[in-house]
Amino acid sequence: KGYYLASRDFEDAELRMLIDSVLFSRHISEAQGKRLVEKLEQQSNEYFRNSVSHVRTLPNLYHTANKQVLYVLDALNTAIGRHKKVQFTYNSYGTDFKLHPRKEEPYIVNPYQMVANNGFYYLIGNMDKYDNLIHFRIDRITDVDVLETRSRSMKELKGMEKGFNLPKHMAEHIYMFCGETVRVTIKTEISMMDNLVDWFGNSFTILNKDEKDNSMKISVNCNYNAMFYWALQFGMHAEVLSPDKLRKEISDALQKIAGKYST
Repeated sequence: KGYYLASRDFEDAELRMLIDSVLFSRHISEAQGKRLVEKLEQQSNEYFRNSVSHVRTLPNLYHTANKQVLYVLDALNTAIGRHKKVQFTYNSYGTDFKLHPRKEEPYIVNPYQMVANNGFYYLIGNMDKYDNLIHFRIDRITDVDVLETRSRSMKELKGMEKGFNLPKHMAEHIYMFCGETVRVTIKTEISMMDNLVDWFGNSFTILNKDEKDNSMKISVNCNYNAMFYWALQFGMHAEVLSPDKLRKEISDALQKIAGKYST
């Protein structure tokens, strides 16, 4: 008398994770990625494409020990789509290698976007007592509930009056730290271009360059705390020239590090 599809091989949250890994794999061309994504979308229903409009990705995911991750992704996606607040427990690892709540009471967050960056999934949101965006590692979130309270508009936040530019936000928050964005001037090597593009995309400006000594100066908008750690990571090949406060903090940190290795 007829037929119907009783079940599907993949849950929507599983398909989202697969699509994310395909879209930003460095080993798959754009055309190949597009074909694979279309095939993956066919594994769900016609409403699936709209349901993943809030998920934006950068590189691949990693395997987490948090067994609730798929449920968390699904709940957050629902909350974002319905413009509702979420309540969850935010955790940190203890010396027993298990997740433990950071505080007794749950976090109540206005959720805006989910992104994958540097192998981790993040929720970009806001807490009512602050006027800036905050990043939460999704693999550290447990016990999530979608509340009936409408979430705060992102346009009420500082710097978001004209809307949210995700590529710009990700370029400025290379380590997903929260805090202020500053204009940084860096002296580096021309041979660092691959690394600079990997970290900052095309959102930095080359102020001058000298092919003879393989040097150049660049200017980039970046999260203050993120630039501190980036400068430590690439200190052999890059020198922060300004702002002065950041330069001094890097210098102090390097002296402390050198002290740990002195004999």
